[in-house]
Amino acid sequence: MLKYLVMAEHIKVSVLITTYNLEGVIEQALKSVLGQECGFDYEVIAGDDGSTDRTVEIIKSYADRYPGKIRIFTMPREAGVKYNPVHRAAANRLNILKEARGEYCCFLDGDDHYTDKKRLQRMADILDAYSDCIMCAHNLWMVYENGDKHKLMRMKKEHKYSLEQYWKLLFLQANALMFRNIYAQHTPTGALARNFDDNNITFWLFKYGKMYYLPECMGAYMQSEGSSWNKMSELQHAALNMTGYNVEVLTAPQYRELSDIRHYNDLRVLYEQRGTYGPEDLQPFYDNAKEEDMEEALKVYGLGKPDPALEKELGRRLSRSKRGYMLAKAQRAIQKLAGKY
Repeated sequence: MLKYLVMAEHIKVSVLITTYNLEGVIEQALKSVLGQECGFDYEVIAGDDGSTDRTVEIIKSYADRYPGKIRIFTMPREAGVKYNPVHRAAANRLNILKEARGEYCCFLDGDDHYTDKKRLQRMADILDAYSDCIMCAHNLWMVYENGDKHKLMRMKKEHKYSLEQYWKLLFLQANALMFRNIYAQHTPTGALARNFDDNNITFWLFKYGKMYYLPECMGAYMQSEGSSWNKMSELQHAALNMTGYNVEVLTAPQYRELSDIRHYNDLRVLYEQRGTYGPEDLQPFYDNAKEEDMEEALKVYGLGKPDPALEKELGRRLSRSKRGYMLAKAQRAIQKLAGKY
């Protein structure tokens, strides 16, 4: 059986792989995509963020083996230039998204991979069937360097989620999504375009429809001790997530209450450690917020120095978001007891 059928007049799915110095793992990602079993044509678009190792060479070798199947776009780096890592990652994703010819799209970080050969077919079938869904998502395996793994989400029921249902407590990495190719009609702009990461991608999509969730794990979300996320402190995690909060408020201010609940723990961490940190402890997110003039994030970062009025204001906001957060957790507990989660 052919792994894919060549029907050049219609590409059903574009798989968008982003890379940066991933020579040791990129083959696993490529093999997991090229091994998909589906009855339609799909393309692979790789976007490389200026790798200095053999990553691009390896991708090109696969492009030679699969002519017409793989396209590569690179973002060169100049020696001695300091780049904003948030903006670079966002630009890399958007550079290849705008090149996508598929009806549906999927992002895949080059150090992750698919674990189910029917992944593309299953998700495309769902989007074909449910026109009210802008995206389909599945659960992920979180895989650790010692071989341990566990499920990212505990949701056991196949279910449609609206933004209001999803945003308060749930998180799925962008690798878990397949979404309709709406780039031309709804091109991300402004702060969203410059901060186009997991949460912001999902938030952008929710503006245009629902999520269809599958509880099966069909991908591996690799957890490397040396990854940028795992090297960060709890304080830095909170600082990063508050830039996401700022983007959400700018993108859809009508959902601010939902974002307050979603980011309750981020605000709590920054509030509880108030007076103990400075801009150097929140890097590179402090500089990014300054560059972007992110008023909401900078306000919270200001807790690093004494300011009674600011502390009082954010303390009240923290109390409101905590009430919403605890209510959402109680509602989820009831769903679990009723077997609906």
